[in-house]
Amino acid sequence: MEYSVVSSAEFTYPDRFQYASSSGSMDVFAARGGYACCQLLLRGLEKPHIEVGFGSLPEGVTPEIYTLRSVVVEQNIHISESERKPHWPERVAPFRVYDCLRTFGGSVDIEGDQKQGGLYIALKIAPDAKPGVYRFTFSAEGQVIPGRLEIYPVVLPEETLKIITGYSPEPLETFHHASPGSPAYAELNRRYLKALRRMHQNMMYVGRVRATETAPNEWSFDFSGLEESIKLFQASGMRYFFLPSVGWRKSWKESTILLNGDIPSMSYEGYCYLTQYLPALKAFLEKLGCLDCCVMGVADEPNEANATEFRALCGLIHKIAPEIKLCDAMSYGDLHGALDVWVPLNAEYDKHREQIETLRSNGSEIWHYVCCGPREYGYINRFMDYPLLSTRYLLWGNYKYDLTGFLHWAANRYQPGQNPFVQNCPEHHNTDAVCYLPAGDTHILYPGDDGPWLSIRLEAQRESAEEYELLKKLAQRDKNLADRICNSVFRSFCDVEYDVIKFMAARRSLLAAAGE
Repeated sequence: MEYSVVSSAEFTYPDRFQYASSSGSMDVFAARGGYACCQLLLRGLEKPHIEVGFGSLPEGVTPEIYTLRSVVVEQNIHISESERKPHWPERVAPFRVYDCLRTFGGSVDIEGDQKQGGLYIALKIAPDAKPGVYRFTFSAEGQVIPGRLEIYPVVLPEETLKIITGYSPEPLETFHHASPGSPAYAELNRRYLKALRRMHQNMMYVGRVRATETAPNEWSFDFSGLEESIKLFQASGMRYFFLPSVGWRKSWKESTILLNGDIPSMSYEGYCYLTQYLPALKAFLEKLGCLDCCVMGVADEPNEANATEFRALCGLIHKIAPEIKLCDAMSYGDLHGALDVWVPLNAEYDKHREQIETLRSNGSEIWHYVCCGPREYGYINRFMDYPLLSTRYLLWGNYKYDLTGFLHWAANRYQPGQNPFVQNCPEHHNTDAVCYLPAGDTHILYPGDDGPWLSIRLEAQRESAEEYELLKKLAQRDKNLADRICNSVFRSFCDVEYDVIKFMAARRSLLAAAGE
């Protein structure tokens, strides 16, 4: 049996064995409170069941082992063979990539003529672990692999960045066959939320508000479902909440924004609805003690067709309930002054930075987001046919530009009929628009046989969130040094360093400097 140790910062594939970061030893490092990670590829396996074990791990280090499971990338959406450029895409589809991290139950998935499989190793470092360099061993089927663990003195800082991805409980029924209200459903829900907290997600989409028209233009509201959701998420460690949007679009081509199903937002009926709903919502949030922890959507991703009505609706909401902060994802357009929290696509921020920064100078908060776009050459996103470092750099952009939040619409929002183990570019319907999504856009969690399975992209985003906090910590003492480390690998959302060795050197520099 042969082995190859590969950095956790690059994708691995069942048809490749050697990589830029390949090594014969596990040379891993981390901050206290973080994880030291690597991938281990094994070739020449005769059976899936393997015996593994650690030797000489220091006190305060807890090992986690996952099996690398490959999934298919069937298309390079929006990139033709003739248009291909470096890292765009990283590989031409179809191909299989080790994105899924399956619970290790003593076996690996053997694939190909070379009988290859792999493991993902994560060494969890306690916050009070003793800094230093430690030698250890990892054995697999009698093959002893030397290891070197460096624990840096710096302790991982507390979270300050707001992070939200869209979580759906639907897979608990469709994939795990758990019934809502059952103990099994509650346990699965807890485990999915724990996986999101692992990558430092601290904000959740919430809803379940029931509106009842009791008489013409008279409404009553039931917030019990919303309260249940908020309390459930708070118990899992979530601190912030994205309230349900008050409006929606029927078509991308229409100007009208609809409220509560079919009420035109600019109508008298819409005014009556808003003047009852918004004060009731505000009073509920104040009673629950979480008004300051919430933002509210208006009408997701406003465009040129509905920009004027969107701005008018925002103005009306601000007049009725100025205490409720308004937040939406969007491309750049004529929406100035409408929102409290702006969430442009990272490419839109890059192209219109000067204009968007004027919103901050006038009191607004700026985040960024990615979804099925940007798909332009150079811009980073979390797709499976991009380099893994593309995902890793997402939150370095938050440090570079002082953006205080990150949003993605999907943690596990598989499309109808989609099985993410065999299909990752599904058809997607959004009102009257239909498209095929780039690989991995729908999820960074997998519905495993025994519960949620992580992805290596989730791990990359976790590391990115931790590196953001380390950069912020260092900047408090030496901003010039923090900026130099950031700029050495992340220069803009469309200019990043894809040399894994150079990236890992920058990470080491960050860990060393942050602990001084």
